[in-house]
Amino acid sequence: MKVFIYDNKEKDCGGQYLKELVSLLVKFDIDYELLTDDQLVMDKTADALFTLGGDGTILWLVEFANRNSIPIIGINVGKVGFLTEFERLDMLEAVTLFKNGKLQKDERLTLEINVDGKRYLALNDAYIQRNYSEEIGCMTMEICVDINDKPVENFKGDGVVVSSPTGSTAYSLAVGGAILSPNVQALCVTPIAAHALGLRSIVFSSDAKCNLSIVGKNNGTLFADGRKLCKVCPQTVITVEKSKYVTTFLRKDTYNFYKILSVKIKDGFQG
Repeated sequence: MKVFIYDNKEKDCGGQYLKELVSLLVKFDIDYELLTDDQLVMDKTADALFTLGGDGTILWLVEFANRNSIPIIGINVGKVGFLTEFERLDMLEAVTLFKNGKLQKDERLTLEINVDGKRYLALNDAYIQRNYSEEIGCMTMEICVDINDKPVENFKGDGVVVSSPTGSTAYSLAVGGAILSPNVQALCVTPIAAHALGLRSIVFSSDAKCNLSIVGKNNGTLFADGRKLCKVCPQTVITVEKSKYVTTFLRKDTYNFYKILSVKIKDGFQG
């Protein structure tokens, strides 16, 4: 049995939680390897990936975990920890349940973003925002949205978010999107700061493709899970759809999304 550990040093100051986790893994005779950022482009195998950080740490590791079919065990040493399964004081429980095979798989729909022949993966969302610094005096941008090549709407505002069910509790929720249960096979497109009160979220099948393109002369910027990907020029088509990859978490059999939603939403949105 072997696991990887990724420690967010900004969250785990001094590495105290890493030391505790390593000590427990040694005690339970579990082989481990520490991951660094430059290793995330490699093909590597393990039975699980322990993350020490918050939700942002997990999002940073999604592509690596998906490409290598490694399930994630999230230990929250950040703030909200919406995606993580265990708090920092529960490390003994996490290692014990993993060693005894008592954790359950929680498979999450993952997004694939295609733009100019390049492919990106995201667990939460993809979104286009207007470039504020380049557009002094410009109050809005317009984005054409179509689903399965059928026109839906031209959204006027600060941008558009396309989210997965997991991402529906992140940026999408912050801009007024609907909350989707993680097991719903659907995507959600939501305008950012819409300039028309009638524009609201649209939920559609995850088997469909959503195309986004900027109308007019203004450029925008494409983000995925909070990471800046590239500048987007007018008429460039960005396709967002369900990926063949699935993000897998290992969770306790008592995991209850709705209970977590009730507790965590009071502390702040997923991020």
